[in-house]
Amino acid sequence: MEHAHVATAAGRSQHAFPRTLDMERPPRTHKEAQMRPDSGLWQAAMQREVDSLKEKGVYEAVRLPPGCKPIGTKWVYAFKHDEGGNILVGNEKARVVCQGCSQQPSTYGATSSPVPKTVSIRTVVAYAVANDWELRGFDFKVAFLHATLSEEVYIRQIPGFPEADPTHVLRLKKALYGLKQSAYEFYKYLNATMSLIRLTRLDMDCAVWLGVWPQSPDPSHIPMPPDGSPLILIVPVHVDNGLGATNSSPLYDWFIRQLRACGVDVKDLGPVSVYLGVRFVRDRARRTLYLSQEAYIVDVMSNFGLLDCTLRKVPLEGPVHEIITMVIDPSALPGIMSDDEIKALYQKIVGIITYVASTLRSELAHVAMAFGQFSSRPNKQLLLAAKGVLRYLSGTRDFCLTYPAPRPNHDVDIPPPTPIHLWDVRC
Repeated sequence: MEHAHVATAAGRSQHAFPRTLDMERPPRTHKEAQMRPDSGLWQAAMQREVDSLKEKGVYEAVRLPPGCKPIGTKWVYAFKHDEGGNILVGNEKARVVCQGCSQQPSTYGATSSPVPKTVSIRTVVAYAVANDWELRGFDFKVAFLHATLSEEVYIRQIPGFPEADPTHVLRLKKALYGLKQSAYEFYKYLNATMSLIRLTRLDMDCAVWLGVWPQSPDPSHIPMPPDGSPLILIVPVHVDNGLGATNSSPLYDWFIRQLRACGVDVKDLGPVSVYLGVRFVRDRARRTLYLSQEAYIVDVMSNFGLLDCTLRKVPLEGPVHEIITMVIDPSALPGIMSDDEIKALYQKIVGIITYVASTLRSELAHVAMAFGQFSSRPNKQLLLAAKGVLRYLSGTRDFCLTYPAPRPNHDVDIPPPTPIHLWDVRC
């Protein structure tokens, strides 16, 4: 792991103290981004962001009206990774984010925005695999900036990019990240755009859209399926990440063109390889799909220092009600002494286990449920058991959820539901 040492001043002291920066992590603050050895990369990312905001007309510099209070702003940084989880140098992301926690109620209305349910995504994927459909991925570039604000919102000037007049503030015209209403405003915009392209929002999941065309919307470029079925496109969208399942590649290409024609800045990612942190490995010849969370699990293990830990073959070595009262080594969990520390770490681990269990690793569903019952008052025994589940995850990080081809069934014309198994498949 590469590190860098920088000097910082403590209070009014004239002495500088070295501080170690993890160069495999993005900066946490604007000041840190300026101090790092790779500051040039982050400065370029910030410049790209500001140029994009100006190009899209996101804000204008004005004098603050009497009685109004501007919202603070800050920078948020992130690396972009390839399919293997490696950092893509030169593709760093920097976003200007509003500190929406200080927003006054008069500056926003509705705030909630639906996202697709995990079961909806898995159903769409299973149906696509069973019918040998295309699975394509796309994302919206600076998604929230497509939505126009209806409220008067003022923010402070962007750190590192001062305006000519230091007394000015910025009046927002578009839904900037961090505002309470940004996700809702973008969802409204997206739903209206989908309706223009003749995709209907599902009542069962308002973040999934369905399009069915008995006749081709563009006969010169989109042929009808040879089996006489209609053209079908199913689109789940999680904030700014979209997935397209369709029985026609030309139809999907038409859909992307229609989005762009409506003014949506969308990037076609081709056959899906990663969606919401899950890696897709597809074998079209065998009509099989493998889903893996290995990159996420490796990142979690790295954060907890468990990459080279002693592995476990099972998540739990006994019932939870017995674990609570078992005798443990007094020296276990060094550095964690108070009940508050135990509670904070325990809840963090249980959150990770619950997320993994609800996404791909269904064999951990009972463990997540059992641990969740003690989140308010965990003890050291439970914390040790939760860390034991992480050791199990570390040893099974390359397990995949497998969607196999449907078994032949000559009694019906419709393919049977695709069974889902957790197999020890190395991705």
